[in-house]
Amino acid sequence: MNSHGSRVGSRDNRRYKPISDYGIIGDMHSCALVGTDGSIDWACFPRFDSPSVFAAILDSERGGSYQISPNINYSSEARYEDDSNILATTFTTDEGTARLTDFMPCIMERGSLKSYHEIIRRVDGLTGSVPMSLIFKPRLNYAKGETRFTLRPRTALATNGRQKLRLVSDVDLTRDDGQIKTGFRVKEGETLWFVTKYGGTSPEHVSEHSPELEHRRTRLFWTTWARHCSYKGRWQAEVIRSALTLKMLEYVPTGTLVAAATTSLPEAVGSGRNWDYRYTWLRDSAFSLYALNLVGQYAESSSFLYWFLSVAKKSGVNLQIMYGVDGEKYLKEEKLDHLEGYKGSKPVRVGNAAYEQFQLDVYGIVVDAIYFSRWYVQVERADVYEEVRNIVDFVARVWQNKDEGVWEIRGEPQHYVHSKMWAYVALDRGVRFATELGYLDDAERWRPVRESIKKDILDKGWSAKKRAFTMYYGSEDLDASNLLMPLVRFLPASHPKMKATIERTMQELTRDGLVMRYKKSDNLQGEEGAFMICSFWLVDCLTKLGRLKESQKLFEKLLSHANHLGLYSEEIDLKTGEALGNFPQAYTHMALINAAINLDAALSRSALRAQKGSK
Repeated sequence: MNSHGSRVGSRDNRRYKPISDYGIIGDMHSCALVGTDGSIDWACFPRFDSPSVFAAILDSERGGSYQISPNINYSSEARYEDDSNILATTFTTDEGTARLTDFMPCIMERGSLKSYHEIIRRVDGLTGSVPMSLIFKPRLNYAKGETRFTLRPRTALATNGRQKLRLVSDVDLTRDDGQIKTGFRVKEGETLWFVTKYGGTSPEHVSEHSPELEHRRTRLFWTTWARHCSYKGRWQAEVIRSALTLKMLEYVPTGTLVAAATTSLPEAVGSGRNWDYRYTWLRDSAFSLYALNLVGQYAESSSFLYWFLSVAKKSGVNLQIMYGVDGEKYLKEEKLDHLEGYKGSKPVRVGNAAYEQFQLDVYGIVVDAIYFSRWYVQVERADVYEEVRNIVDFVARVWQNKDEGVWEIRGEPQHYVHSKMWAYVALDRGVRFATELGYLDDAERWRPVRESIKKDILDKGWSAKKRAFTMYYGSEDLDASNLLMPLVRFLPASHPKMKATIERTMQELTRDGLVMRYKKSDNLQGEEGAFMICSFWLVDCLTKLGRLKESQKLFEKLLSHANHLGLYSEEIDLKTGEALGNFPQAYTHMALINAAINLDAALSRSALRAQKGSK
């Protein structure tokens, strides 16, 4: 993994930066994207799914941004401070070097994480004397309406209706044509602070603590959390960075995880493949928590499970595939037509209509998550089992129904093979859980249903012509989600049908080692790129087949597609190698952790066998 990234240029020399140019900072309530040019181009307050205050990534003219950088030509390098989510960007110019440090305070008080709704920026002079400029151009409420400014010498207040964003600076500020700007020099050994706070009423006071103290305590919070990650293998740096990213995407008041930090970054530039991922998908959250469990971080599973049980008690078996971060059920999808979209990729969407879809797989994923969490989460098993029983009984009744599938294709429901597989998992984990807890009557009721589902998939989900499991019954189209079959113990990777499916997937859906989800037309414009999670699933399949050299080669190739900070978006452009889709993507980082740990263990076992054989 690269520890830093570099950029050479002058201010504003490109309208839109590559998605991979960004780093992320956050406080587990909201987050911000910071480019290698020192520009914050995306931030929402007070929650991940709140209206944006900066959205230049979705409209470079109207969206709003906040940039601190040299006002002469420079090169830049960005990295995270050790194992933290504090971002440091070093600017090198002909007149000296300066460092910009960005973070959102994460401070534990009385056993809980307090949210300050702040972005703190620190500028340090490292050598010489560097001429800098600050341009503070928030556009509150998704840049709808007018953002007005009230200015004092070192304080600027931006307002739009009831929304307020305040900047307190160590240098004097001036107003200039709908923005706040200033020029200043930072000399060797000098430190300047810039604190931005959402909400609040006091014109001068922003932080409850000094920025220096918040920096130290935030660094301590993240590095302490990272030290508790138990994985010490070959790819420790990459795994810990992915774990830190997943942790940052947690909404700590409820324990939910957002699928990604952004909305409407396109899966294909110029297409309508733009979706809002700032919500908690039960599927993504469960998979991500499994990955965190693998690295020894168990508290997150406990928080999420308590939240899920509260949702399940209200909803019964009528589970949605996604919710708002506080459990909201209604996620109406709207288009923001006044924003042009990333590189002109309209429409910009907020909300997500897919919340209304019926996706059968989510039930199996939730039961699986509860089952694997049973050793780590301190809850009453009887209460948990009651919800498991309700869900498994529901799946036993409806598994023969069509659904809308994992990829949320907005078309007619089908008998998706992936969905049926997860129905099998729901019954299988239900049987195991019931047996362990002594509910033997339930186990006996569910066993024959489990076997019926498996037989149905083997008979109807398999194409003799294609020699592979297909997307849905009667289809000849491949679906990379079927690579999950050996990973969830539906079939071993060595099973003839599974081996054939893996081979066919590599032949038809893989290009230069990168895996596409499917090739079937989905009635949307543009051709999407390679789906990174599917590529990591292929690594896992090759590992399970014992093809370790292939698996390691592919895994290390995938690592090369991370950005300079070890972050991944949803997809990779197959022509240019550029990141596509919302960023950073929890699903991708979860899959990296799983693949790294599984491959590392297999390589260690292989080396041990070789060592014993040589004696």
